[in-house]
Amino acid sequence: MIVIGGSMGEAGEHLVAGIREVVYRRSLPLATSHLRIGISMAGDQAAILGASQMVTQHVLSPAVIEATLQATG
Repeated sequence: MIVIGGSMGEAGEHLVAGIREVVYRRSLPLATSHLRIGISMAGDQAAILGASQMVTQHVLSPAVIEATLQATG
């Protein structure tokens, strides 16, 4: 899934259609067979929501939890 947000998302479906065209033209069919490209419904909050999700996934990953438990004894 590719989600276009922020000011690029505000440009609308016309911009997303152009992005779709380029992605599909430059990619192998196998890589794009289940690919969805769309506009974020989060508007201006898209970047911060995405960043917070990435941080949460990292902090709660099994490797980080294991390392933290080992470090704290």
